[in-house]
Amino acid sequence: MKRLVVLLALFVALPALAATVTYTKVTTYTDGSAIPAAKIPTMSYQVYTGPSLTGPWAAANSGLDVSMLTAPDPVAGGTLWYTVDVSLDGQTSVKAVAVSKSVPFKAPAAPSGITVQ
Repeated sequence: MKRLVVLLALFVALPALAATVTYTKVTTYTDGSAIPAAKIPTMSYQVYTGPSLTGPWAAANSGLDVSMLTAPDPVAGGTLWYTVDVSLDGQTSVKAVAVSKSVPFKAPAAPSGITVQ
């Protein structure tokens, strides 16, 4: 029972994967030559999050031959930066130019029931 409680606590403590990071899948090597079609499905993409345009980066999610990955949303009032790299044949690309997402604080509702005498 204690293990279940600990596992549930860890699960609840994890940030929600709500940001959707989309990108164009890679089809060429850095020299401009085409990646063979048979290798495209073996390419692994990794999305990262960080506090600024330059990181530091934390791995968030990965997938094979995908053009969209999910990652944690920023906390209310915060901003997270996102970037992606791709691996093929044991080689990893440089990270893509990072993009950001900000989540504003929610505003309280206006007071109601105002009276004047």
